[in-house]
Amino acid sequence: MAKAITNIEKHIPDQAEQEAQAVRHIVQAAAGSPEPLVKLLDILQELDRLGVLDAIQGILKNSEQIASIGIHQLNKPGAHRIIKNAIGAVQFLSRLDPDKLQTIFHGLSAGVEYAADDSPTKKQGLWEIIKTLREPEAGASLSMMTKFLQGMGKGLKESQ
Repeated sequence: MAKAITNIEKHIPDQAEQEAQAVRHIVQAAAGSPEPLVKLLDILQELDRLGVLDAIQGILKNSEQIASIGIHQLNKPGAHRIIKNAIGAVQFLSRLDPDKLQTIFHGLSAGVEYAADDSPTKKQGLWEIIKTLREPEAGASLSMMTKFLQGMGKGLKESQ
């Protein structure tokens, strides 16, 4: 009769076999889709050329000191208010319509250009100022400013 199997020997690969298996797996994966790997290598070359990889490596090697400096800066008086104000500013900007803001910035830019004109101007008297306020351009600006003030007042009332 046949002898009963009482011991099963399982083959446990050594370190060299594990490394060879890992290399075979990487080569098979690269051979299966070489385009993404070539693109990744190209990106890495560009990052290295620009010095980005050196900067990242420096940050990683000095991460403890950088973290220490960052925590020290955050513990300074006023740092919490700065962070809170920055978050508030980002929230404020996210509520604005970019097209409307662009229109306002364009008008503001034109106003600064006109106000900073190189030609020498004489002082305006009260009557010249009143006549200027009757011009359509000045009226448009005043209308915009009063609408802004009305909207700001409405927002202030709602927040109280």
